[in-house]
Amino acid sequence: MHAHEQRNPAEGRGRASARPRTAPPTAPLLRTGSPQADMRAWQNRAGNAVATRMLGQEEQSGRPQAVQRMPADNGRPGGPAPAAQELRSVFESDSSDSESDSASASAAAAEQDNVLPYHRDLRALRALIRRAMEAEQNSEKEKKNSGKEKRSSAQNARNWTVTVKIDPGASWTSRDFRNGEVGHVWLSLTSPLGQSTQFGFYPKTMAGATSVPGEILCPDPHGGDKEQKSVSVGLQEVLSGYHAAFARADARYHLGGYNCASFASDVWKAMTGSPLPNGFLISNPASAAESIRSERELRSAFAGQEMTGGLEDLIDMVTSGNIAPPM
Repeated sequence: MHAHEQRNPAEGRGRASARPRTAPPTAPLLRTGSPQADMRAWQNRAGNAVATRMLGQEEQSGRPQAVQRMPADNGRPGGPAPAAQELRSVFESDSSDSESDSASASAAAAEQDNVLPYHRDLRALRALIRRAMEAEQNSEKEKKNSGKEKRSSAQNARNWTVTVKIDPGASWTSRDFRNGEVGHVWLSLTSPLGQSTQFGFYPKTMAGATSVPGEILCPDPHGGDKEQKSVSVGLQEVLSGYHAAFARADARYHLGGYNCASFASDVWKAMTGSPLPNGFLISNPASAAESIRSERELRSAFAGQEMTGGLEDLIDMVTSGNIAPPM
């Protein structure tokens, strides 16, 4: 027998009488009453040093470590928690340009409302004036950007045209007049852009001996004018006329009192500075038409002659409207 094969008899007896080995009994998971401590113990036994260290830090701080958080106070530990930010549209800018632009637009809109107050009956007239004003403002901006310092001062330019149009209707003593053929007086305004609209005053219901609610129709659908007169005016005069119309938009209509001829005369005077002759006792289309026709005939008769002050006074007297309308 070789030497390396010799065994201690006692060792042989001990191995022969020993029981087969088994795995040690599993220890219960909760041994300390703390889930974090139990988990740390099991991770330590498994050799997971990173998990053991994280779980130990959780036990000390009292909060989980494996959670991503927003940095406190721009990332400085211990700083105050950042305030909740208001949700913003992706179209909003971080700069204050959008806010200043919005404020400027609001201020411009408020100023425009003061210049051209809104009334439902004057929508078309208001839009006509606004388009011309905006076009002029854009033109002035282009001149300024191009280095042209000289400004045209459009507010003083008389590049608007106001026209009074008259359908004289039937003679005021005729049966046709009493049956409703009273005629009509209305106004037309043409802007420097060549755009125009018409507007006039009407009763909302059938007018008679008593007043009824009135309204402005713009555009005015009346046609068949037999007499008209045009004058060139500036923007400020146009705005004065608009305000005159706005102030009378809800006036009451009376056939023998405040009617279409009265309204047209008021707005005409605001725009031109001169009244529109429209009758001696009662404002009426027939007298307005007669005055305009008389003025045209007189100026035609004196064409080529020097218009002295006395001649102008004569024309003003004849065309004043303070004459009885034709029978």
